Amino acid sequence: MGRLALPGDGFFAEDRVRLIQIFALADKYGLEIHPLAMRAAGRDSKLIDNEVRADPRANALFLDVLTSPRNPETVLRWMNEAGIFGRFVPDFGRVVAQMQFDMYHHYTVDEHSIRAIGLLSRIERGELSEDHPLSSVVIKRIASRRVLYVAVLLHDIAKGRGGDHSQLGAEVARTLCPRFGLSDAETEAVAWLVRWHLLMSATAFKRDLADPKTIADFAAQVKSIERLRLLLVLTVVDIRAVGPGVWNSWKRQLLTELFNSAEEMLLLGHKQKGRRERVAATQAELAGRLGWEESRFARLAWRMPDAYWISEPIDVLEQNARFVDRPTGRLQR
Repeated sequence: MGRLALPGDGFFAEDRVRLIQIFALADKYGLEIHPLAMRAAGRDSKLIDNEVRADPRANALFLDVLTSPRNPETVLRWMNEAGIFGRFVPDFGRVVAQMQFDMYHHYTVDEHSIRAIGLLSRIERGELSEDHPLSSVVIKRIASRRVLYVAVLLHDIAKGRGGDHSQLGAEVARTLCPRFGLSDAETEAVAWLVRWHLLMSATAFKRDLADPKTIADFAAQVKSIERLRLLLVLTVVDIRAVGPGVWNSWKRQLLTELFNSAEEMLLLGHKQKGRRERVAATQAELAGRLGWEESRFARLAWRMPDAYWISEPIDVLEQNARFVDRPTGRLQR
């Protein structure tokens, strides 16, 4: 495989945007960067000043790398190793090599953020569908990929500043996003996600999801299906990027339950009313498939809780019903 090299020692000084462009080219064409070119980029990283940071070309190239459908994690890590990342995004430079002194995080803030981008990309490419079946489906329904990728990059950008990093990070997002070329609506979406990136995990893991008020409070904060989808995927990659062994089936189950309940409320309004309608519709469809007498089906319906009818696909429900209805099953007794 070929490697990107420089035609001359003054290549970056002639056009400082090339310090970003070389990484965008490496991503676009799947190339490595020659060690001498990496050394020159590190040496010339000091050429990146406010003029380069404000250059629309440089910001468009950086956004191309960040939101790449290929392997953004690797190229972002190269940029970080060369010192380009922190110079081009000084707020990110502030968290480079910054330790997180808690019992959960295994990585520095910059490494955690880059790993989260890598996980996001793998989910989008369908490589983690076994671990994250819901996120793998939801991510394909998100309106703006740019919002999600920028939010994942910035969610911990304000750590170590002596205040609530979520609130401070939202302020950083409102400054950086327009510079990156995001619209006003995209900027507000990113700022909201950064501000509330801990909301879903705190609700799922610390509150009673069987309490309708828990779901109502969460849905009232989220307000839209698009935000809910964005927040789910951000929450998943944030947890996964903390370190090995942190993600587990218990967390997946709780986040899935919260997502489904909140989606139901946002789509249908009142949770209990929507639940009854969904249960009734599912039972009617299953009764049609089975063709049983009414009393016989009623015995099955009476035995199963509402959650059962909502959580399982119709073919599984039919298979289960026929299984328990066998001569040895209770419905025939």
